[in-house]
Amino acid sequence: MDLRQLRCFIAVAEELHFGRAAERLGLAPPALSRQISALEDELGVSLLTRTTRQVALTRAGLIMLEEAKAILVRMERASRSVREASLASSKVLRVGAIDAASSSFVPEALVTFRSRHPGIEIKFVEAMTAPLVQMLEAGKLDLALLRPPRKPTDCAFEILRVERPIVVLSESHPLAAREHLTMQDLVGEPFVVPSKRIRPFAYDLVMAYFESVGAVPNVTIEATEKPAMMSAVAAGLGMALAPDWVSRLSFPGVTMRRLRGALLDPPPPGALVGVAWRPHQKLAARDDFLAILRESVTLIDDGNVLPFSVTGRGRKPATRTATIRAGGH
Repeated sequence: MDLRQLRCFIAVAEELHFGRAAERLGLAPPALSRQISALEDELGVSLLTRTTRQVALTRAGLIMLEEAKAILVRMERASRSVREASLASSKVLRVGAIDAASSSFVPEALVTFRSRHPGIEIKFVEAMTAPLVQMLEAGKLDLALLRPPRKPTDCAFEILRVERPIVVLSESHPLAAREHLTMQDLVGEPFVVPSKRIRPFAYDLVMAYFESVGAVPNVTIEATEKPAMMSAVAAGLGMALAPDWVSRLSFPGVTMRRLRGALLDPPPPGALVGVAWRPHQKLAARDDFLAILRESVTLIDDGNVLPFSVTGRGRKPATRTATIRAGGH
């Protein structure tokens, strides 16, 4: 019996469907079936009953499901404890970030950290929020800059920045002649939106801005990454909404305009960037980097090339820290 077999069995037991379980694990259904059969042969019992229409757990399967989950939890806890014991005295800081953070305030924070701690190696990875949370929970990261976690987690999360939207449009678009735009100006215009499946935070944010004026976007195309979105806009396929940090970048054939009156209250999760970490773990290097972030990152970024007029400009309200625990809301 090995961990791979246990993971395969848990997936089938939870999905009660070999096809869905195989897709979840990234395996071919025949390979998954062989793993289950090997586990049953080793145990000498049937864990599942299979028909052409249905998969069900036997009594032995129900017991095995509970035990298999407990084994994986214990193994993960042991692996995490070993890694944390090793890292407690190590000279490495492992940081993960979404593009919104790595393209804005993270570089400056890393430079400051390096100047204060030249002997500490920095390992950096860029990914989306969900995989960053998984890496953090598995002990593969010390700290992550991301959107608010969508699922319950034992990680602490603190908001660092509220992003403001800007309008991205083709240089030849008639609205490009204006200095700024409003959401009402965008209603009915062809629109490039983020992929709902791959970029759920960004997609929901665009929908929220249109809902704020009682409208929905006239979607012409979905784009997964920023370069694809910019290319679609430059090609005249539509305009787009983007976070303010994108104004630091340059794309041929594309121009950007301020969006007035679009700061939603409260800000949607897709407009928030924060830092997450495991509070039970004591790491001096991570805590020093957290302190640098709190010192240097302002809640509203006034350093963009498309400045906004914001009440209370330059003041950073008290930060909000929350630990979202499993089973919470």
